[in-house]
Formats: sequence, structure tokens, C-alpha cells
Amino acid sequence: MRVPVYAHRGAPARAPENTVAAFRAAFAAGAGAIECDIRRTADGQFVAFHDASAGRVCGRDWAIARTQWSHLKALRVLGSEPIAHLDDILNLMILRPGRDFYFELALPKESDAADLALQIARAGVESRAYLLAFSHKTSFLDAAAEAVPGIGRAVMPLYPSGLVKTALKAGASKVCAGWIDWPLAKQLFYFGAASCDFKAQAAAAEAEGIEVSAGIANHPRDVKRLVELGARAVWTDDVEMALKYT
Repeated sequence: MRVPVYAHRGAPARAPENTVAAFRAAFAAGAGAIECDIRRTADGQFVAFHDASAGRVCGRDWAIARTQWSHLKALRVLGSEPIAHLDDILNLMILRPGRDFYFELALPKESDAADLALQIARAGVESRAYLLAFSHKTSFLDAAAEAVPGIGRAVMPLYPSGLVKTALKAGASKVCAGWIDWPLAKQLFYFGAASCDFKAQAAAAEAEGIEVSAGIANHPRDVKRLVELGARAVWTDDVEMALKYT
């Protein structure tokens, strides 16, 4: 059975990250799910944006949390695409009923996670929406689930050990393992995966109804290695590339 490919920030290899264009490109390329980063503006709007500031991708050093949506919506990501509002994502989810969305919580307060869950539920897509948090911030997932019991929960472990325990503690049905863009992070993940028998952990998780995905794999060797390690899905910035090796 083919391992599905999930899109990190949409398809940044094809369109600016975290934009509707990137999300559409990822689904068109065959992604089974998409992840985006969620922040809140000064006037309480939810937007898909990775950095705390708009400087890197929009050329304006405005803090997302201190800027009104009316100003942010005038910006263009990498000069071409508007910043995605939560409503844009929910509309896309409604139009793609077979696809899931992961919302990585870059929010300051647990109540923000609850508000996000409520807005997702009002669109009727909570069964395909997974709020994603690191394993030391699962209180945000708890707050969201208290507001909307049917919202999906996904957890990111800091190290690939005790995956089933981490998921059960977070009440999560999804574990997103792997590395972040820090020096030696990938090497540390692979060391941990070998030391802690990642393949056996993924199988044990599956027996508990928990899916273990891994990434971010942007080279064929990493895609193939994660599949060999037993990841039930592979995260990537380049969906078309990854699908050739899963």
C-alpha cells in the first residue's frame, strides 16, 4: 500500500508558503493532507503565517500579532500571493471534502486555540481538521477539545521515543515526528529513530488507532528512508517529488 504524502505549508516548491495558491497546488499534486501555521492578528483574525513577523516573506517587518488584518491583507507573500485568512482555508476544505488540514498552533493563549476550534466547527469541517502542537504544549489541544470535542488533535514529539505514550497523553490520533530546520536536527531524529525502534513504535501506534507521520523530507533519500522506517505518511515541501518514492 502506498504511503501518503502530506504537504508542509502547502507546496512551497510550487507557490509561496502558507498561501491558498500553495494549498491548491499541493492538493492538485496529490497531497493527502496539508499543514499550515496559524497566528492571530491584532484584531483577532486567524491567518496562515509561519513567522512572527511579516519581514522574511512580505518585506515588511510588521509583527503579525500587533498588526490589523486590514493592513496585513494588503501584503503579498514573496511579492505575488495574499496572506491566507482562516476563511480561505475553510472554504478550500469545504471544496475538497476528502482532504485533511493540520493547523500548527503559533498562538500565545490557550483560549486562542479554543476560538480557532470553534470557528472551524462552525464551517462543519472539524472532523478533517487537526490542531497541531509540540508535546510540551498540549494544553492548547486540551483547550480546543474542550470547546469542540470533535476537533482533531495532532502532536509533535521533541524526540522520536515513546510515541504511543506521547499521543495518548495528548489525546491525539496523529503523531507528526521528524526534524525542524535547526543544525543537526535531522541527524538527531535519525539517531533517535534507530535507538528507539521507530518502525516498531509506528506499528504499535497503528494498533492503537494512531497514525505516525514523519518529515520534512525534501530529498528522495529522506523520503525513502522514512518509508523504510515505517512512517505511515511523509511530510514534504515538494509533493510531486515525494510521491515518486512512496
